[in-house]
Amino acid sequence: MHSTLTESLDLLLPNLEPTLASPDAVSGLKALAANLAPILRGGFECRLSANTPQVDFQQCVIRDKSELVLLRELISTTTSGHRGWLQLDDFLAQWSEPLSLLGDSIPEIWLEFDINNSGVSLPIPAIFFGLTKSVSSSVETYPIATKSLDLLLGRSSWCEWQDNLYRCFAACPDGVLISHIGVMLSRKLPALRVNIKRLQPQSLIPYLLDIGWEHETNDLVALMKQLSAKVDGITVCLDVGNKIYPSIGLECIFLNQPDDESRWATFLDYLVEVRLCEAQKRDALLKWPGQTNPFNASAAWPNNLIVDYLLQSRQRFSVFERRLSHIKISWRKQSPLCAKAYLWFQHQWLSGKN
Repeated sequence: MHSTLTESLDLLLPNLEPTLASPDAVSGLKALAANLAPILRGGFECRLSANTPQVDFQQCVIRDKSELVLLRELISTTTSGHRGWLQLDDFLAQWSEPLSLLGDSIPEIWLEFDINNSGVSLPIPAIFFGLTKSVSSSVETYPIATKSLDLLLGRSSWCEWQDNLYRCFAACPDGVLISHIGVMLSRKLPALRVNIKRLQPQSLIPYLLDIGWEHETNDLVALMKQLSAKVDGITVCLDVGNKIYPSIGLECIFLNQPDDESRWATFLDYLVEVRLCEAQKRDALLKWPGQTNPFNASAAWPNNLIVDYLLQSRQRFSVFERRLSHIKISWRKQSPLCAKAYLWFQHQWLSGKN
C-alpha cells in the first residue's frame, strides 16, 4: 500500500512557518507532491530575504529497489514522454544494475523542482547525482560523472563542456572532491552545476585560475574567509559549460543541529545584520529541526506507514526527522548577495534504543 507524498507533507508543513512558506507556497508544494512518487526523503529551499515567497522542493532517491521502482513507475505513467524524464529512466536502469560502473559509485540522486506557478503539474527537475567519497583522488570519479552525463543528457549535448568539467576534477587539491553534479534541465543556462567540497579559502584563487575562471576574485575570497570563520565547512558551487560562469554559490554547513550548535543562531543573526535574512525567517528556521511522530502530528499518519508499523517489531517507531541542511550564499561580481536555506526531512524507523 502506498500513500501519496502529499499525505506526508501534511505532517511536515505545519512546522514550516508562514514567514518561510506562505499559503500560496504551501498550495504549490502540495500540488507538486500529488504528482510525485511517495519517496519520503527530501527538503525545501527557502529564500531568506523579504518579499521572496517562492519555496522549491527537493526529493532525494537512494539506490534502493523499492524507491527505484516507485520513481520508474512515475516516469512510465505520468511524465508524457518528456525527453529529460526518459533519459532519467535510462540512468535509473543503469544505476540499478549491480555490475554497472555507476553501481555503488553514486550514493544518491536529487530531483530539484522549481515551483514558479507555471501551471505545469509535473515540471522537469534539475537532476543532481552524488559521487562516492571513498576514492583517493577526485579525478578518479570523473569516468563515473561522464557516464552519468551521457545517460542524462546524451554525449552530444554536453561534449563541448567536457574539457572544462575535467579541469574541475583535475584541479582539486588533495582532500578536495567533487561531491555532486547537477544537470540543470529546469534552467535556461547551458551549464552543469558542479559542487566542490572541502576547498579552503587559501586554495580558492589557485583552483579558479586552474579551471579557467576569468573574473576578479578579491571580493569573493574575502567573503569566503568571512563565512569560513563562522561555519564548519563550505561547499563551492560552480556553473560549468562552454565557460566557467561568473556566479558562484557558497554552501555554509554545520556538522550539528541548532540544539547542539549555538553557532547556527549566531550565523543567522549575522545574516540578519547584513540584510541577507529577514528576522522572522531566522526565527522560523530555528524552529524547524525536530521530529514529527504519530503522537505530535497535526494530521493523520499515512496509511502505508500504519500498515508498515504493524509489520515491525514492537520496539520500532515511525518518525519524520526534520533538520537544517545548509545556508547557501550566492555571489556574483557587482550584484547583491542573496541567501537561501535548505531544510531537510526524512522518514525513519527508530528502535526503542535510539
